[in-house]
Amino acid sequence: MRKYYVLLITVMVFSATVYAQRKIVSGYLRDSLTYLPIAGGNITNSTIRQTVVSDKNGFFHMAAAPNDLLYVSARDYQYDTLRYSLLFTDTITIYLPPSATMLENVTVTAGYQKYHMDSLERRKDFEQLMGQRMQTIERNHTSGFGLVINMDRLFKSKYKHQRRAEQSFNDTEKREYVDYRFSPQLVAFYTGLKGDMLLQFMQRYRPTYEWLRQHPQREQLIDYISDKLKAFRNNK
Repeated sequence: MRKYYVLLITVMVFSATVYAQRKIVSGYLRDSLTYLPIAGGNITNSTIRQTVVSDKNGFFHMAAAPNDLLYVSARDYQYDTLRYSLLFTDTITIYLPPSATMLENVTVTAGYQKYHMDSLERRKDFEQLMGQRMQTIERNHTSGFGLVINMDRLFKSKYKHQRRAEQSFNDTEKREYVDYRFSPQLVAFYTGLKGDMLLQFMQRYRPTYEWLRQHPQREQLIDYISDKLKAFRNNK
């Protein structure tokens, strides 16, 4: 029994010592290609089984001690592991490489299958949320010859709200399309810009939805980026 208590006390002292060494560590999770923040990434300390999530700026903080094993993952990125050390600074930066799926849009001339699939899924969810759309012009009717104009569709507040929701959804889809084709990874790959410089370039020369629809070929977009890069460097 005495040996049991000695062992228990030893374990308790060891545990207290380990946790006493653990401190709050701050860090940033970033894209290894663009150096831009990764929001919503998971950083897990497997030693204490604690997981934190990076915010919109890629920032996180968590408890860690020397030799703690950290697992890092984020959607569309390859996961990584690292062992915490006292050699690290108080604020660490973790870079995750984009996944093969994300890089495919950068390095391979391909269609927009993933974007279309995501778009169809968003449309499906939207229509389920809004219910079945009511047509302004009714073609299937039994009241006589010609077309019947559904005035409820035009004037009832319910359908006015629906039209506003549809417009908002369409605007979102346009932004998603521009974001997909004019992605930070693609721009960084062809310009070599990273971090704040990359953000400045993308904000200044972001193409419109209409322009991208009129120029569907990847080569056209690459030429556009090349021309704007010359102007960007001249301005700098």
